[in-house]
Amino acid sequence: MEKRQLNPGIITIWRQRAIMTHIISWLIIGGCAASILFFHWPHFLFYIVAVLAALNVLQLILFAVVFPKISYRTFFYAIRKEDLLIQDGIIIIKQTVIPFTRVQNVETEQGPLLRKHHLTAVSVTTAAGVHEIPALEETEAIALRDQISELIKENPANEL
Repeated sequence: MEKRQLNPGIITIWRQRAIMTHIISWLIIGGCAASILFFHWPHFLFYIVAVLAALNVLQLILFAVVFPKISYRTFFYAIRKEDLLIQDGIIIIKQTVIPFTRVQNVETEQGPLLRKHHLTAVSVTTAAGVHEIPALEETEAIALRDQISELIKENPANEL
């Protein structure tokens, strides 16, 4: 069993996503602070907004600096003879074994951030849900998708 890692560019993408999410939070916090001043609301509400801002800074540090590196180090996937193994997690490490007999669909996805970094995600759909390998080189992702599709076709349990 060969364990395969994600492309290291995913760390940058996770950081960019965290920053974009927090920009929205900062706009909401700024709107609340402006509303307190404009509508002459009680000034103790500033303390609430300050606490929200401090929590937002802490969350930004965790999601933009700490968690991407940990998530990259703990994530791996492996294609075995009859199944796909995916391990991910930050605090709780989860290993998911997806038997090829249960796979319904395999597809590649590429959003704007992934496209900018020339990466592609591979999604494996089963009746239980969708499992994702979030960032591979485009050629590697297409090859993985085709390899999983071939392994599904070779498995006699899928035939009616």
